[in-house]
Formats: sequence, structure tokens, C-alpha cells
Amino acid sequence: MNKFIILLFSFTMIINSSNRCFSQTLSYIQGDEKRIYEDEKKTNIDTCKLNVYYRMTYIEDIAFPEKKSENYMILQLGKNISKFSDFLGLKADSLSSVYAKQKMDEIEAMNKLIPLQKGSSPINIFKDYPNKMLTVTDYMPMGGFYKYSEDKIKPIWKIGKDTLNVCGYNCQNAFTTYRGRNYTAWFAYKIPISDGPWKFWGLPGLILKIADDKDEYSFECAAIEKSNLSELIYIKVLDYFITTRLKFNEGLKKFYNNPNPLLENKGIIVDGKPINIKSLPYNPIELSE
Repeated sequence: MNKFIILLFSFTMIINSSNRCFSQTLSYIQGDEKRIYEDEKKTNIDTCKLNVYYRMTYIEDIAFPEKKSENYMILQLGKNISKFSDFLGLKADSLSSVYAKQKMDEIEAMNKLIPLQKGSSPINIFKDYPNKMLTVTDYMPMGGFYKYSEDKIKPIWKIGKDTLNVCGYNCQNAFTTYRGRNYTAWFAYKIPISDGPWKFWGLPGLILKIADDKDEYSFECAAIEKSNLSELIYIKVLDYFITTRLKFNEGLKKFYNNPNPLLENKGIIVDGKPINIKSLPYNPIELSE
């Protein structure tokens, strides 16, 4: 992908002063050069057995708690591996493969895919990949794609006595403190899969709803469906920067606190003058190590 295009769109999203500035890496493009669109390479790592769809809501700027953003996410459950990602991003990947097979013009394909991906989250979380680890791929504003793996640490849960119907399933509550936030989860015994949205897992049933006590992050199941036998769980083959969770989170925080040095390093100017952007709202889901 043209690096200038990636840089241009990242810059545009930063001007909008939103945490979603890292949720896209492409922009509308025009030009006379005709090239055939090529799909991104992928490595298939499992076959999907069950799809669980979640509505994720979150507060980007704690100064305005009434303004919530949302994404629709999907948890793909395979025989050995699960993948949590943005549903629209997954749909765009599927169309990307179709456009490549059709040998569509690159510019036409890009301009079809970008509106679909707008506002989607770039994060992909793989549980039990590789070798019982937890692997994350994500995007750093103005910095490219990153990948890190960490130990799959089980949250310490305390199971409660209350019940709640979520997406047609009778669920029981459970409590945990994880990465600086206190959570209440609702899990379904009738779905005996020890998994859930984001990095959550470890209960005797699938987590269908979970939120922190400040209601800054929440995930609630919207639908569950069995997958067809041809649906694969994959990881993209990209030129990732390999890092650690702590270093990646530190990089994000540094960027949002002061994006100007990186903008200057990229040589971005407007009307002949360097960009001067104030710190951007930053409310990460992980508040501690």
C-alpha cells in the first residue's frame, strides 16, 4: 500500500482529534495510473466453529462521559484458537479477497473498501496463539502495524449469585479486577466455552456481557451463530513491528499526550507551517500493567 496514502489518512484522522485516529490507515485516492488490486496475504490458523457478535461501547474522552462511541465486534471461536476483531474490518477483508479475484482496479477497490472500514477498530486479539499465548495486532497512529504476544493470564474471578438474561441465555454474574479496572461479567453456563470478548476468559461459560464499574467500557452480546465449515480464522501477514504490550501502550500514551514531535518528524505542514495539535483524548481500556 502506498505509504503516502497511509500517512495522509492518519494525519486527517488526527486533525479530527479522536481516538479513532488509529482505526484507519487508508484514504480515498485518485490518479491516472491503473494497477490491479492485490489482496493482503493471510495465514490460516484455525477453522471457525461459532461466531459471537458484541456491541462494544466506550468513552473516548472522560471529560465528556455522555458521549459514547461504539463498534460491533466479533469473537470467532475455533477448535483451538479464538479471534476477537472488528466485524466491519472482517467484512472488508472478505470483500478485499473478492475484489482481488475479480482483478479490480486498485483505486476502485480502495474507494469501495475505505467507507466500510471507516471507524472500525484495527485491533485483533488471538487467544491460544501461538502455543497457549495471547497475541495482539494493532495500529500505532503515524507509526504502522504492531504485534505483541503475552502470557494468557487468567483473571481472578469471584462468581456471584445474580442472574440476567442476555441474548436469550440465562447468565450468572462474576467479578474481577483486571489491568486497573473493576468488571462485572455475565456468563452462560449453557455455553460451556471459557472465553469472551477482548482479553476476558476463565469462567465456566461464555461471557456474554461485561462492563467496568465506571461504565467506560462495555461489551454485550448481540447475536450468536454457528459458522459454516469454510470459515477460517486467519492472521494477516504484514510487516509488523514486534513489541511488547507495555511498550505499545506507552507509545500510544506518548502519542496522544503530544502528537507534534511525530508529525514534525513526518514533515507534515499546513499552509507552509508546522502542525501544532494539543494533546488528544486518551482513555485506554488498560490502566495498569
